[in-house]
Amino acid sequence: MIIVFIGPPYAGKDTQGRLLSQEFGNMPIFSMGHLIREARESGNETFIKAYDAYALKGFHLPTAIKFPLLKEKMDQARDGFILDNFPATKDDLVMLNNYLLQANKKINKVIYIDISEEEMRKRFKNAFRGRKDDDPDIVATRREIQNQDRVPVLEFYKSQNLLSEINGEEDIDKIHKEILEKLQ
Repeated sequence: MIIVFIGPPYAGKDTQGRLLSQEFGNMPIFSMGHLIREARESGNETFIKAYDAYALKGFHLPTAIKFPLLKEKMDQARDGFILDNFPATKDDLVMLNNYLLQANKKINKVIYIDISEEEMRKRFKNAFRGRKDDDPDIVATRREIQNQDRVPVLEFYKSQNLLSEINGEEDIDKIHKEILEKLQ
C-alpha cells in the first residue's frame, strides 16, 4: 500500500502520517523535508547549497536534486510506505509516476490535509522551531508557492479518483478516524 499526504505547512501531515504508520504495523514514512534536512546535516554539499538557495527562500528543491534521496528509500520498502508532502510539484509528479511505473507499484490513496492560513499562523506560533526554514516570512512564502505548485498534483490525483480532502482543523483523533474511513 502506498499513501501520500499533501498539504500546507503545519497542516498535520507528520502527525497523521505517524498515526497511520502505527495503524499499519510501523509502515515506513518518507518525508521529503526530513530527507533533505538529514542530507544537509550530514554535510552533503549539494544539499547544503540547495537548502540555502531554495528552502530558505520558500521554494521546493528541484526534483532532480531531491528525488534520488527518496528513490533509495522507496526501493527498500517492499510492502508499501507513506509519502509526506511528495509529490509537491508537477516535476515531482512526473518523476514519481515514472518510478512507480518502472517499479510496478501504484498509489492507493492521496490525502490532502488542508488548513486555513489563519490556522497555519496559529500553529506556527505554538510550534517548537529549531529549523532555519521555520521563519514566519519563509513559512508564509512556502505556503504561497506550494499552493501554486500543488495545483497540478491535486488535479492529477483527483482525475485518477485517488484524492481525498480532509479538514485539518479538526481534532487529531477525528482526522485520523476520517483518514482510516477514506482508506476503506
